[in-house]
Formats: sequence, C-alpha cells, structure tokens
Amino acid sequence: MPAHIDAHKEAAMPLKDYQDALTRLQKGLAQAYKDSPQVLNVPGQSVACKVDPEYYLALEPVFTEILARWAVSFPEAVLETLARTGNVVVCRPLSTHIIPLSVSWGGRDFEVQATFLLADFVDRALKLYAGASAPLPVSDLRIRTDDRAAVEAFFGTLTPPKDLAYL
Repeated sequence: MPAHIDAHKEAAMPLKDYQDALTRLQKGLAQAYKDSPQVLNVPGQSVACKVDPEYYLALEPVFTEILARWAVSFPEAVLETLARTGNVVVCRPLSTHIIPLSVSWGGRDFEVQATFLLADFVDRALKLYAGASAPLPVSDLRIRTDDRAAVEAFFGTLTPPKDLAYL
C-alpha cells in the first residue's frame, strides 16, 4: 500500500475510549475496599490515603500493580487510563507520575515513592460500586513540609494539595 494511504488510515483511527477501562478500575477498587477496607486510608496498611479533600497519595509502583490485579488489567494500561482521563497527576516537564516524598503518621517519618490520585476517582468508585454513603475522610498521613516546594513544582499549573496535607 502506498505510504500516503497508510498514513491516512492511521490518522483516521478513532480516539481510544477509556470509559470502560476506567469503570473496570473503579469496580476493582470498590470490590477490594468492600472485601478489605484497610486497602484505603489506613497509613502503613493502605495502598492509598486521602491527604486532602481533593487528593489521595498512593504508593508506587504497588498501587498500579495491585489496581491492575483488582481490575484484571496490566499496570501499563492502568497508568495509561488514569493519566489519559486526568485521574492521576502527571508532572508534565518530567513526564512522570511518581514523586519521592517524606511522609509522616503516628509520629514516624517514612520515605516513599508516591503518586497523586484525584479523590473524585476513588470517592466515586466507593459510592457507585461499594455503596459508600460519603467520601472517606482525610487520613492521618501527612507530607513533610520540607517536601512542599517539590510537590508544588511537581503539580505545575495544577492545584496542589492544601495546607492540611502537610506536617
């Protein structure tokens, strides 16, 4: 086939619809929460904790790997779906969703590889598929204040977590 026809075929391909994949992720997350509520919002036990009303801090790569298992998917597909739908914060200049952070809970500090999920993604999953009557509260997990400038730089033009996310 002539090159110009191949190029036209590629250009005419429809954009990928991520809604089915997003629904699968939310259903998988909700089922895991129903089976074992400590998968969310319990520092030291959970894969993700709400750090302010707008964001969950999730541990990477374990969050993506476990969510892939819950949703019967692949980690790359999970990340692509979350990024393309705007449900995970991606640092544009660095093209990464992972930021190293110092976090604190229970009077102890920990170094983690983290990602930020929109709270709406998790809260909607729990409401629609786990029967939650209200969003989860902000957890006891806090980001060390020393990392605030790095978090704000990571978020770029997006609104970063609020003051209550820091200790």
